[in-house]
Amino acid sequence: MTAEEYKVFVSHGKPDTWLAGQIAQLIRDCGATTFLDEADIAKGDNFKQIIHQEIARSKELIALFTPWSAQRFWVWVEVGAAWGQEKRIVAVLYGISVPELEKLGGSKAILEDINILELNDFDTYIKELRRRVKA
Repeated sequence: MTAEEYKVFVSHGKPDTWLAGQIAQLIRDCGATTFLDEADIAKGDNFKQIIHQEIARSKELIALFTPWSAQRFWVWVEVGAAWGQEKRIVAVLYGISVPELEKLGGSKAILEDINILELNDFDTYIKELRRRVKA
């Protein structure tokens, strides 16, 4: 599988744009490609259509959850869309605990505990991603 074939969709809230960009760079350093809305959607584009298409083209979705993004409707929509398309979903928590995520988001919904990690443990995800990209 080539990097062009292995794409990771990075979902986040607007206040977390810089951090999402850093996560996307670490993913690209593994040999995968990424979709990041502010980098890949131009002003005036049909963003709903592009998001739907890019989730379909991605192998997995990273959802960055912070106290800000956990309240963002679009992050949860993107997680639901990826779940509906049977994609691998990994939630990355920064500045928020699982109980806080459940409270702010109404629940942790389809995010099982095995799919949730702290940002400080992101290197574990990166190691696993490298193996998937090379497979």
